[in-house]
Amino acid sequence: MCLLIVPVSGDDIDEVRARIDAALSAGANAIELRLDLMGPLSADDVRSLRSDTAREIPFILTIRSAAEGGHWDGDDDERVSRLIEFGPFADFIDVELALWRRSANIRQKIELALHRADEVSHDGGVEQVGFAARRRLILSHHDLKSRPAALHKLWLEMLAEPACHAPKIAWRARSIRDNFEALDLLRDSPRPAIALCMGAEGILSRVVAKKFNAFGTFAALQTDLATAPGQLTIEQFTHTYRWRTIDSDSALYGVIGDPVSHSLSPRIHNAAFADAGLNAIYLPLHVTASYEAFKAFMVEIIARPWLGFRGFSITLPHKENALRFVLESGGRIDAAAQRVGAVNTLCLSPEGALSACNTDYAAASQCLAEAVKDRKPTAPNLRAAVLGAGGVARAVVAALRDLGAEVAIYNRTHDRAEALAAQFGGRALPWNDRARHTANLVVNCTSVGMTPRDDESPLPSDALCTDLIVFDTVYRPRETRLLREARSRGCATVDGVAMFTRQALTQFQIWTGRAGSFDQFESVIASGFQSS
Repeated sequence: MCLLIVPVSGDDIDEVRARIDAALSAGANAIELRLDLMGPLSADDVRSLRSDTAREIPFILTIRSAAEGGHWDGDDDERVSRLIEFGPFADFIDVELALWRRSANIRQKIELALHRADEVSHDGGVEQVGFAARRRLILSHHDLKSRPAALHKLWLEMLAEPACHAPKIAWRARSIRDNFEALDLLRDSPRPAIALCMGAEGILSRVVAKKFNAFGTFAALQTDLATAPGQLTIEQFTHTYRWRTIDSDSALYGVIGDPVSHSLSPRIHNAAFADAGLNAIYLPLHVTASYEAFKAFMVEIIARPWLGFRGFSITLPHKENALRFVLESGGRIDAAAQRVGAVNTLCLSPEGALSACNTDYAAASQCLAEAVKDRKPTAPNLRAAVLGAGGVARAVVAALRDLGAEVAIYNRTHDRAEALAAQFGGRALPWNDRARHTANLVVNCTSVGMTPRDDESPLPSDALCTDLIVFDTVYRPRETRLLREARSRGCATVDGVAMFTRQALTQFQIWTGRAGSFDQFESVIASGFQSS
């Protein structure tokens, strides 16, 4: 069983006890006592914590050094003495490999911490042991800067140590691709172990560890109590990523983009999987903005069919990269993706065959038709100014041309605007001229105004007039600065939520063969706005 471990600290015994109770109520099935982060605690305090917690809940005792991401900067002998003092009340003791290596004397003392029983009394002539010696050793190594140069040597050394029950290695990911090496270690380990990547790019290794019978993974009780970079909260594990349902057969899906931290896709797709009773989880996958990074990520995925990835949402800036990769890989591309020249949905078969679709086009068509319905202007008087020339812009321009609109495209990189205009029959105008547009419909297809840059707008407010329809494809925040200023000037406005919901619903249908519910998707999105 893969443990969901919550590190616990506190200024006093009452705060520590309250946090243990909160962690267990939230779904933790193991507690890490981070003594390096705690106020003064006595052996009696720790004994009472152990006595008050169900025996089947393991306690892990840790005093992490400052060199490996903790707060302990004292003497090693004193640190080991504390392990000996508090050891009887733990089920596992986490010891850094660097400390274990230091000397035979240190190792001997740690062995004492592992095997020393609690106080022995003789009640009525019968020997009573408060807590017997039953704890085991976790040997660990942490690199807060990057991948350890000697990663595999460290791993093999911990595995070869007879006293080591579970090896643990954690390092700050250089990119999302480091996760694959961590998951390789877990899959090939002869016994349950911990291998994870820290930082925002490490979510994949933290969540998917359960598929490969890892010893455990770590969850913060709340964001401000995280003990390592990129550590998810227990609420995220249990609710967003459906921790309790993950097993070796779970199918994986995810959204590939840069950035992805703002995305509500994990919320809506995981909720949809749960509602449909499907054994699947959906993850944010941060792949940096280049074709080379996208290709390298997909090559790693395809080389590991045992991971169980079955589909991907593609968001900026990778929609054209995805199309290129599928073409180069000999995959299948649907008619919409071919026409638009961009992909927002990938399917991956168990055999590694790729197929690509574009669900943005149909979603944009519906939203634009509704935006101009019963309003002036209508074709042939519809003049649209499109801001941006990326994947979303390609779908929007195609939909606008199908509505009979005249289209002017403004983009910072003018060559891209010219190429898009040439493909669909429009005009490419300089980005700096956008405030002088003559359109009656403006569509923002850039990321300007998206969380966390929600104080920005792609268009000056003096370019907004009463008769204008303004459609922002950004959906988070729901009311962008562009929409807020447009509404204040009397413009009709359309937010990006409906388009986002429609394209996501179609993705779900493509992946699962299930219809899905527009209302459910929209409800999950609304709850995501409330919790952000």
